[in-house]
Amino acid sequence: MESLKVFRLQNQYGMSVEIVNFGARVKSILFPISGKVKEMTVGYSEPNDYLNDQFYLGATCGRVANRIENAKFEIYGKEYVISSNEKPNCLHGGEVNFSLRYWDLIETGDDFVKLSLESIDGEQGFPGKLLATVTYKLTVNNELQIEYTAKSNKATPISLTNHTYFNLGDKTCESLELKIHAQKILDRKSNGLPSGKIVNVENTDFDFNTFKNIGKSQNTATNQMLKKMNCYDHCFVLDSNEKDLNASLVSRNNKVQMNVYTDQLAIQLYTGIALSDPFIPYQGVCLEAQGYSNAVNIPHFPERILQPEDVYRKHIKFEFLALNSVEE
Repeated sequence: MESLKVFRLQNQYGMSVEIVNFGARVKSILFPISGKVKEMTVGYSEPNDYLNDQFYLGATCGRVANRIENAKFEIYGKEYVISSNEKPNCLHGGEVNFSLRYWDLIETGDDFVKLSLESIDGEQGFPGKLLATVTYKLTVNNELQIEYTAKSNKATPISLTNHTYFNLGDKTCESLELKIHAQKILDRKSNGLPSGKIVNVENTDFDFNTFKNIGKSQNTATNQMLKKMNCYDHCFVLDSNEKDLNASLVSRNNKVQMNVYTDQLAIQLYTGIALSDPFIPYQGVCLEAQGYSNAVNIPHFPERILQPEDVYRKHIKFEFLALNSVEE
């Protein structure tokens, strides 16, 4: 019988990270500020509560993060019908996705843990036997580094991401300020899926190229869909996917900044409106570095299919900085 395990990573500066093997999840990130450690994320205090989690707290999402429209796609003319856990669409890989599986331990140490998961051919409807790994490493520079790898024996779509909700110690993400290096977003239809258009963010509610308060941006939105949603759940096309600085999140209350670096193509910004008991809406914000949403069904979107001869390899880094002041 599989059992729940928690791995604690620590560096010499007092920062620590807890990883749960169920869903390969980030359970906790404690960061020292003015001599006291503070929780940076939204999570359950008891590890067993993750077994019934409905919010993807800290989770590794896959085989394909985000949504696949109508829970189906074609590869080389063959149609695959997959699990439709957000009817009629597939969300984050289906009913029994990677966030709801126990991952196997490969190796661990004081500052890292490497986990693996085997997904059989046909699981949730996806083709190919796939072996995925995730490595979490806490550095001396107060960085949580994440590396994903995957290999499949058949052509299959894949897009892995981390779904941690960050609040940097604030009560909600509405008090945080956000900057995303993205001149464009994927145009979003009312069903949450991209239309296929890639649109500019300049002079819109989606322009986070300078620091903006999340709550104010939501509450004063002029975009009709955003006003109706009262929440960001949008895919931002990153200016660079060369592991450059891609986004920054700031708490003025706690004088802490988190920077996001990735070689992924996009970041899904989600401000957590669906969080509910024991949490509250907007308690945390997700910055989900991933591929384009529904890329498998939109031919002009990049990085659609992993081929058997290739290795999927992606990186995300969350860097934490204590600040005396925040640059405007």
